[in-house]
Amino acid sequence: MTVNTVNFVAELNHYGVISLSGEQAQEYLQGQVTIDVGRLSENKSRYGCHCDFKGKTWNAFLALQDNDGYQLISDKSCIPQSLAELKKYGVFSKVDIVDESEKLNIVGVVGADAIESLQSIFTKLPQQNLAVLKSDFGNVICIDVDLSAYLLVLTSDGKAKLDANLPIGMLKDQAYWEAVCIQLGIPVVREATVNEFVPQMMNMQAIEAIDFDKGCYMGQEVVARTKFLGRNKRASFILKSEEVLADSSIAAGKALEKQAGENWRSGGTILRGASLHQTSQADSNGTWLLAVLANDTQVGDVLRLKELPEHQFTVQSLPYEIKEQTSKQ
Repeated sequence: MTVNTVNFVAELNHYGVISLSGEQAQEYLQGQVTIDVGRLSENKSRYGCHCDFKGKTWNAFLALQDNDGYQLISDKSCIPQSLAELKKYGVFSKVDIVDESEKLNIVGVVGADAIESLQSIFTKLPQQNLAVLKSDFGNVICIDVDLSAYLLVLTSDGKAKLDANLPIGMLKDQAYWEAVCIQLGIPVVREATVNEFVPQMMNMQAIEAIDFDKGCYMGQEVVARTKFLGRNKRASFILKSEEVLADSSIAAGKALEKQAGENWRSGGTILRGASLHQTSQADSNGTWLLAVLANDTQVGDVLRLKELPEHQFTVQSLPYEIKEQTSKQ
């Protein structure tokens, strides 16, 4: 699979941050999310999910320690629902839960040339996937070391320093970052897909966003049964079209169809999409999707947009395996 390696910096205005702090922040968060919070460290982040009691996902996030608490970085549109659920039970614990989306600046940086602009903020950069480096100006997280892809969580001062050192022409639309995340197989929950999928339907187990050996948390029974009883019939796949489509036609929640003989039937749901053109690599141009489809989908299968059936997509290889254990050892 070819991954977009264009050098760019993208302001991710659609990202937000939930902050949890206080004496019982770790204990409380442990009972709410799919990962073992105790395994987080100052220099290591992790993907995770916040689910309802039926195992349906409120939020898919990137979690990291921050001072005396935690930051959950996710799509901004799903934060209201996730925040409300966290606060509902948080009143019984010594924990402060705050939406800090307007206070912090989220930026994506990709490519060896682009990361030179970070030298004014960070004296060095983490060199392992999901490693974290902290400074007075914010946090930098290595998303993929091979791509030199970094996610920044910056204070206003940190954002100002970045802007002052940004090379001309380096700032790109956030669709570039979306394309990188899609090609890395990183799922997302947006407003249109809140409470739609259990974590395994979005391949969260493949990116180590579920700890099956941790204690109880909201939705744990369903998530565990989905794994050990083999009840999951869906997974997420990467799709590509050579056409450049409008963002509105590939938004989260849009339906896909798959051909069955002479007819087309319901095929799946888009999690995230990105249209690219005029990049330095022609085979990265076009439209990329990450979508929940039947788990027997094969590379090369063709699907189409339900609303725009003239536009077809071909299933691409994933960068990881999504095999599920079907019986408890």
